[in-house]
Amino acid sequence: MKKPFKMNNIFNQFILSFTVILLLASCGESPPSKLTIPYSEKDIQVDGVIDSEEWSQAAIIEKLIAPWENDATDKTLLKAFVSSNYFNFSFQVWDQTLVTIPFERELSVAAGDRVELFFSSDSTLAKYYCIEMDPNGNVLDYSAEHYREFNESWDFKNINVATEITDKGYSVEGRIPLAELNELGISTPFYLGVFRADFKKPQSKDISWYSWIKPQNPTPDFHIPSAFAQTKFEAPIK
Repeated sequence: MKKPFKMNNIFNQFILSFTVILLLASCGESPPSKLTIPYSEKDIQVDGVIDSEEWSQAAIIEKLIAPWENDATDKTLLKAFVSSNYFNFSFQVWDQTLVTIPFERELSVAAGDRVELFFSSDSTLAKYYCIEMDPNGNVLDYSAEHYREFNESWDFKNINVATEITDKGYSVEGRIPLAELNELGISTPFYLGVFRADFKKPQSKDISWYSWIKPQNPTPDFHIPSAFAQTKFEAPIK
């Protein structure tokens, strides 16, 4: 006697396989909702040159997304790790329309190409801290409170940044003492924003705004909670 044909089992297997395929296909397209920054005993030489050996154990964020340009992506590489005393970070930016502005004051940085790191102790952005760095190594840093209440007189005490302009774009390398971040309430876990402004030409409103996380806003804005992701520092192995 023949066994009855079990259509339900075949259908269920098909649905399961199709779901797995969709999940695998989407894995490479969506940024993680959380980031773990690894620990390394190495110290970097802050010179703007992204040496592969120095950064071999770093976490890597590949490509940033332009949410307001149909989710276009760039080739930016962010690398980050913590050592005994520092949060270390580097950017490699591909940019063929490099726009730099003569530095007169900190806000000059906001008029040209730059990369940015924002730090908040929680997801409300009740108090957060921002660093914007241009291809020439100039820094605009300030504290802020949600929504868009900026204290431009505030500065990091000990940030160290170096840059290099290349034929493909520019690189930024830097570090911040962990002790200073801890004083600001930025201890693991915290919330991190990673951004880039790409000007097409000087004094133009033709700007591409890139972010690690896709902010949930109809117009360009990085100063909102949805532009940040939870981040933690990996503890050293004892």
